[in-house]
Amino acid sequence: MTTDPILSPLNEAQREAVLQTEGPSFILAGAGSGKTRALTHRIAFLISKGVEPWQILAVTFTNKAANEMKERVRNLLQITAPEEFGMRNAEFGMSGGAKLPTMGTFHSVCARILRRDIEHLGRDRSFVIYDGDDQEKLVKEILKEMKVDESELKARAALSYIGRFKSEAVSPAEAKLQATSAKMQLVINAYAHYEKALRTNNALDFDDLLLETVRLFHEAPKVLERYQKTWRYLLIDEYQDTNHAQYLFVTMLAKGHGNLCVIGDPDQSIYAFRGADIRNILEFKKDYPAAVQHTLDRNYRSTQMILTAADAVIEANPSRPEKKMWTDRTEGPKVIVNEVHDERAEADDAVRTALKHRGEGMRLNEQVILYRTNAQSRLFEEACMRSGIPYRIIGGTKFYLRREIKDVLAYLHVILNPGDSLSLLRVINVPSRKIGGTTLEHLQAFCRDQSIILWEALQRANEIPALPEATAARLQKFADLIVQAKLKAERIPVTDLTRWLLDTIGMEKWLRDDTDEGEDRWSNIEELLSVMRKYDQLDPQTSLLSFLEEASLVSEVDKLNDTKDDALTLMTLHLCKGLEFEAVTIAGCEEGIFPHSSSSFDPEQLEEERRIMYVGMTRAKTHLRLLLTRSRMLWGETRSNAGSRFLDDLPESVTERRSDDILSAFAWSSRTMAENEPRRTRLEPFRQNEVHVEFNQDLSFAAEDENQETLEIGARVSHSVFGEGTVIALRGDIATVRFDSGKEKTLALSIAPLKRL
Repeated sequence: MTTDPILSPLNEAQREAVLQTEGPSFILAGAGSGKTRALTHRIAFLISKGVEPWQILAVTFTNKAANEMKERVRNLLQITAPEEFGMRNAEFGMSGGAKLPTMGTFHSVCARILRRDIEHLGRDRSFVIYDGDDQEKLVKEILKEMKVDESELKARAALSYIGRFKSEAVSPAEAKLQATSAKMQLVINAYAHYEKALRTNNALDFDDLLLETVRLFHEAPKVLERYQKTWRYLLIDEYQDTNHAQYLFVTMLAKGHGNLCVIGDPDQSIYAFRGADIRNILEFKKDYPAAVQHTLDRNYRSTQMILTAADAVIEANPSRPEKKMWTDRTEGPKVIVNEVHDERAEADDAVRTALKHRGEGMRLNEQVILYRTNAQSRLFEEACMRSGIPYRIIGGTKFYLRREIKDVLAYLHVILNPGDSLSLLRVINVPSRKIGGTTLEHLQAFCRDQSIILWEALQRANEIPALPEATAARLQKFADLIVQAKLKAERIPVTDLTRWLLDTIGMEKWLRDDTDEGEDRWSNIEELLSVMRKYDQLDPQTSLLSFLEEASLVSEVDKLNDTKDDALTLMTLHLCKGLEFEAVTIAGCEEGIFPHSSSSFDPEQLEEERRIMYVGMTRAKTHLRLLLTRSRMLWGETRSNAGSRFLDDLPESVTERRSDDILSAFAWSSRTMAENEPRRTRLEPFRQNEVHVEFNQDLSFAAEDENQETLEIGARVSHSVFGEGTVIALRGDIATVRFDSGKEKTLALSIAPLKRL
């Protein structure tokens, strides 16, 4: 007897959600309930029943989730040929050639719709996509032109307001009607200038990808009708995180057929600051009265101890669909709530626990330390350094935002679209062409006088009286380079184009300046070339476009599992959604920290803080540890905050409460165990109180050394655990040492026990 590979692996609730394919449906999927399985099996079931793959659109919030879905559908349907670019090559499947449905993020799907149809809005399909870094630079330029001082309005603050307007699909003209203060009038003025600059540069930001697609559907009904006829079945993941623009996009597409399936969990709606509107999911039944609801409440991730604790926290929120998560994993350790002395003891406790788990056989990359704000990360990073434990910070400097990577991407943006003045300004003197600030001022003045864009000014540099002949010649040479590169982009794929460009401008020689930093930068360029290679199978111009879209739309969380290195993960709670770990530590469980102080007088924000806690707790499979301190240094002063109100909701039956008095008084100032004393315990008296505490080699931390000597690159040093080595890099108070054993370690000089030899 053969089993059905699509339906047999499903539980009853999942099976019902998969079988109900026609009309609107809402899948209420609790944390760890197998929603990705339900979603992918639903797609596979539709195809098995005769629906053409190109008639299905599945939208997710991360590339990671989209790729996971593609792989699962491919395996379920036994599709052996890779279809990395099915959406491109099959023109969204409309040629009938795609074996897989269209699956991607809102931004990637909309970007490709616009590449095909933006000309209906009178715009050029060679637009570039500005990331957050590009947006901030552009707004800074705009505020400078508006003669707005930073004390009046900062670029980031202006962008935050602009983002809110865009997520609500509010134009500058509409926003002007809402202006109730002088500052808001200033913001809206900046918004109008920003929109004009984007159009001049033929650029879109992330929000525009949605907004322009919605506008396209409004202004070109025939285009909307084409996509409605193409995508007869819509599946929207993480529906609780949709904003108003995304809601409009989905609603307009679904009007053609009504086969809309949304999946999500209101308890995990944590992105209001990005414009996510929880009402979209809470009011789905109002929008679609005939919608059938399916509830997935069986958890496949966590122990019942963790689920009971998380449910107790989230139950206090009003207006949420009733659900209780359950699991077959009835046994497991209790949730630990540990109170420590201060923020340093908190960091040490978190890292000590990670080392303990590692000693018991759990890999570091199965563990995570979560915190409410980025500012909390420093102490955890220092604790990792003291212990010599490898770690990765998610949400730090992203690969695509590194200077050398941004430089190469800017060149490619200019090759695609020379009207992108922001990218032109970035690379006009990279590598150095002796084009300085004065020359740029003359160029920009010429642009204003002639009412032309920077690219035109470059090509007419010999007409600018203030420019010396030699300078004009250098500018002309740069313009000729871009023209030559544009011609090559029509004939060769993106990797070959980039290699030619790097060779032509001498980028390798410029970056590899005989320093370790230079080597690292060139290594990053080589990594970028590796990423590009998978796009070489496409026709040349599509190859360049597709690569630039990935570079613009990829997130750091998407790349979390790309590395095989075993390292402890440090990240904010907002970034952890969609992930899971064997052991989770949540730090800063105090009033004013978590819940955040901004929620003190706002019930809706407090509800969101509670959802953030719920999301963090439900990332844990087996071990969950909640940390709070008796005192904490905040904004330059020591404060004593009450424990988080969320801790009061935890049932005693699933909680073990501890107070780390001895360790917190001792502040983990023990000396590191000598390497030749593995597993031997060693007692170090805390002289003031003569307290004796037992330490194990696995839990060792570096000692503080007030007499630390100044070091330079090349200095020979000794470390009590790692032995002798050579300093190979210095960045402020951080040193990278290559030890004679062959290991390299990054250490904080203020805390690492390094002695100069």
